[in-house]
Amino acid sequence: MSKFILIFVVFATVTSCAPSPTLKAVKSSKVPITSNFHQQFLSQINVVRSKGRECGKKYFPATKALTLNRDLNHVAKMHSQDMFKHQFLEHISSNGDTLVERMQRVNYEWRAIAENIAHNQKSIGQVIDDWLSSPGHCSNMMSPAYTQTGIANVNRYWTQVYAAPK
Repeated sequence: MSKFILIFVVFATVTSCAPSPTLKAVKSSKVPITSNFHQQFLSQINVVRSKGRECGKKYFPATKALTLNRDLNHVAKMHSQDMFKHQFLEHISSNGDTLVERMQRVNYEWRAIAENIAHNQKSIGQVIDDWLSSPGHCSNMMSPAYTQTGIANVNRYWTQVYAAPK
């Protein structure tokens, strides 16, 4: 059976997203904004978002398509790599960083963020189906609060970051 973990959601208004002095800004210019994998994943997520659906007991009407963001792809890739390298499935990185701190590293100023993670799914369709069967993951996928996304799969460690910029 596929493993996946409950989502981590942050809806917040932040007056400053400056990185903490101990965090070093990460340049993500080498992370491609799109690849065949990214386009396939984005296409399938946006098909999901184009139709209304129930996520647990909450109904979400169809909503706008997400767009890919290079920085969010980088955040997702680094987290998937970390989970694979250290063999864990958590929203907190092996060094203790939260999603908020990972977003600060790439200097992404956000008004809403969330993250879905999973492990061991063999395809994009399988991970999306698993997330749709979980009310929290499904809510992240369907929330109109998010306009951008970043996606990664490193050796079946999946991460999708959702965000809306300030």
